[in-house]
Amino acid sequence: MARIRQNVWKLKPSDKTLALYEQAVAAMKRKPIADPTSWRFQAAIHEYRRASDPLATRGDVLPSASDQRRFWNQCQHGSWYFLSWHRMYLYHFETIVAAEVKKIDPSFDWALPYWNYSDDRDPNARLLPPAFRSARKADGTPNALFVANRTPAANAGRQFADDADVALTGPLRERDFVSLSFGTGFGGPQTSFMHGGSLIGSVERAPHGSMHMAVAGFMSAFNTAALDPIFWLHHSNIDRLWQVWLDRDPVHANPATVWPSSVSFSFKNVSGATVTMTSNQVVNTKAAPLSYSYDDTKDPLSTVASVLQPHAAVAMAIRKKKAPPRLVGATKKSFQLASGVVTAKIETKRAAPAAAAASMAAAGGVQRVFLNIEKVTAKEPAPSYDVYVNVPDGQSPKDNPHLFVGRLPMFGLAEASSKTASNSGAGLHYALDITPLYAHLSSQPGWDPDNLHVSFVPARGAKPADVSVGRVSLYFE
Repeated sequence: MARIRQNVWKLKPSDKTLALYEQAVAAMKRKPIADPTSWRFQAAIHEYRRASDPLATRGDVLPSASDQRRFWNQCQHGSWYFLSWHRMYLYHFETIVAAEVKKIDPSFDWALPYWNYSDDRDPNARLLPPAFRSARKADGTPNALFVANRTPAANAGRQFADDADVALTGPLRERDFVSLSFGTGFGGPQTSFMHGGSLIGSVERAPHGSMHMAVAGFMSAFNTAALDPIFWLHHSNIDRLWQVWLDRDPVHANPATVWPSSVSFSFKNVSGATVTMTSNQVVNTKAAPLSYSYDDTKDPLSTVASVLQPHAAVAMAIRKKKAPPRLVGATKKSFQLASGVVTAKIETKRAAPAAAAASMAAAGGVQRVFLNIEKVTAKEPAPSYDVYVNVPDGQSPKDNPHLFVGRLPMFGLAEASSKTASNSGAGLHYALDITPLYAHLSSQPGWDPDNLHVSFVPARGAKPADVSVGRVSLYFE
């Protein structure tokens, strides 16, 4: 019988899912890190760095070096494996928790719930669920679901995530699963094994990365994210959104060129045995070995307001045949995001955008316009940044919400900037679809296609950090 993953905010007061989750997590936390079914081993599968392990003790006995190489530091980011790998990861974690639950309550069939923070019909949706907020349970014993270093508002039960953190318009309206080398796609770009990250897929940017950063604390870094029990409910929702995207439009489909079977991922199962899985094995959640479904995969866009595409009524011409993408312009040199507002000008050859549009008109017109923010690096963690286009001189970006084009969550920034055996150290790479706004701007009197400037502002009023941006570029597709 297929398990049903339910919305955590829809669970009845009498439902034992979260209480049993807490007890199972507590049991996993008591196990040594070398045990594959322990809390810390499971978190280390995502990423592990001994020097920054907040739970490290002198008595730790780590798994063998070969096991660490095979099973730890495996998370796939900036890749078309992002969704499928995390689905495998959740599946094995869910079976481990379910096994612990059976020891506590043999009659209960446990399934991992999900946190649908984008449900604007529920005023509580963006709040951290109550079971995760208190350091102690009602009986006075420690609460294994509590993490002290989350953003204070989250643990206090106050609003901490905003519209941009939970926006679904961008990812759910993506036409293709696979991202282009210069543009957006729902699932990420075609890559080989990609632990460090390349171009960030649309759903990975937001709400995935943005909610990691909004919760903060352990959730804000690759190497600690899975130590927070809310991580698993967050990723359960991202996994659900994959199915929502597939269901909402018959055009939406998984990669036409299927994931190669030669790329497999290794895990330890609930018995501690080594198992390998490929992406093609986890496409259908209702089939074995996964055997689960979600209680709600309906299209939410009829009720979710568009935050990232305020000019959705303005459309560029849709061409029938694809023309080669054109790099229209780019910043001349790298720059730092070390102040409250940083503005960079995209340099173009005279009339380059107009010339590119004209050449593409022969093929049926410009279809999409992408803004790329490339080689974003930093030595230390940094806040998310909001991006605006063509804010008038002397005005604040925040006073021009109609010029907002997206949020850049710096989830895993320090890790992606560090060169290791599994990571190039090239940092993060984002692409934003600015087609509607570009179309709107280009229709205004006095429009100058050679005078495009981009402003970066720390999100949620955070202090700026020493973040380097290698280049901002503009593409026509």
